[in-house]
Amino acid sequence: MSKMMQRAVALVVMLVVVMGGTIWGVSSTTIHYRPLDNGAPVVMTVNGDEVCADEYAGYMLYNMSYYANMYAQLGMSDVWNDEYAAATLGSSMPAAAKDQSVYARVVLQKFNELGLKLTYDQEKQMTQLRQDTIDSMSYDAYAKQIANFGFSDQSYSNFMYISQCYNALNEYYYGENGANVPSDDELRQYFADNYLAAKHILISTVDSMTGETIRTDAEAKAEAQKILDRINAGEDYDTLMNEYSEDPGLAGNPDGYIFTEGEMVTEFYDGAKALAEDEVSGLVKSDYGYHIIKRVPLDVDGQFENYKSLLTTAVAGTMDDLLTQWMEEADVQTTEVYDEITYQNVREYLPADVQEILNAQDAASNEAATDETAATDDAAATDDAAAETADAAE
Repeated sequence: MSKMMQRAVALVVMLVVVMGGTIWGVSSTTIHYRPLDNGAPVVMTVNGDEVCADEYAGYMLYNMSYYANMYAQLGMSDVWNDEYAAATLGSSMPAAAKDQSVYARVVLQKFNELGLKLTYDQEKQMTQLRQDTIDSMSYDAYAKQIANFGFSDQSYSNFMYISQCYNALNEYYYGENGANVPSDDELRQYFADNYLAAKHILISTVDSMTGETIRTDAEAKAEAQKILDRINAGEDYDTLMNEYSEDPGLAGNPDGYIFTEGEMVTEFYDGAKALAEDEVSGLVKSDYGYHIIKRVPLDVDGQFENYKSLLTTAVAGTMDDLLTQWMEEADVQTTEVYDEITYQNVREYLPADVQEILNAQDAASNEAATDETAATDDAAATDDAAAETADAAE
């Protein structure tokens, strides 16, 4: 999953965690997608659909909050007050907000284009999340929480709706009997054509856990050759494998490995692929040492269910792959306003009700800081006066 997709998915999750929301209870207001219609200037169009500054700015502030939270976990208390870090991260914020804007529009467009409808459970989940959160903390507290991430009630509700649209698209394309799900016969054929099964005897040159050298290349080669000579003389491969192989995965894979290209070191994959079934290789050298590989029959029918999910992804991709393709193909046009919004002035473009909440919070923080400074000054003055009195008494 791309970083953009991770942030998009993390958006709803992060807000739910921060607000302590649940998905149970009774809801009174059903969430539907509704454009903000606040008269904000257009920053871009996605396949002809407009994205306005207030929505885009919300995504940017969310991404800033995302990174602030991430860096706080690493011990940096306020990344956006660090001049170097802020400038470095800040330059990537427009692209991140643009990606999220495109994601939101493309999901909604495809959902509507296919004529899909949210299920009762999907509507219930997002609607009850909002209502139960409000019930647990009051509407004002809820509004303040989401405002800190750049969202008004409507823009947050819109994104929850879009997230459920994504789930509906995933079900449509990749759920049971989904439009993009290959048949079992197709998957079995792909399994047979692209996967191998093989055992091996490994004589190591390095410790697989520490990387330390345990024998020289010449020593490993000589020992492996002795085992290969015994196999060629007719001794049982499995018996010698269980006695001499230094493969740390042998105990968990006594019948060998099932793999496709890219899942094993290149030398091992190429060596196994070159063999006929039940044929034993010569010495195959890799960074781990020397392998004696035996290709074994691939049990397609017996192993199919264990590999079905991987096979489906390999053949048909995933919803994230499809969404990435849609986003890359989208016709995205930006305006001059897009270039004006930066991490430094983003709050000026947020929805008016969000700006009002954030400004009020800033004012309260400044007042508290002023009061604290005054209290500290008063305390210091009192201490000075006490010291002067003590000096006079002496």
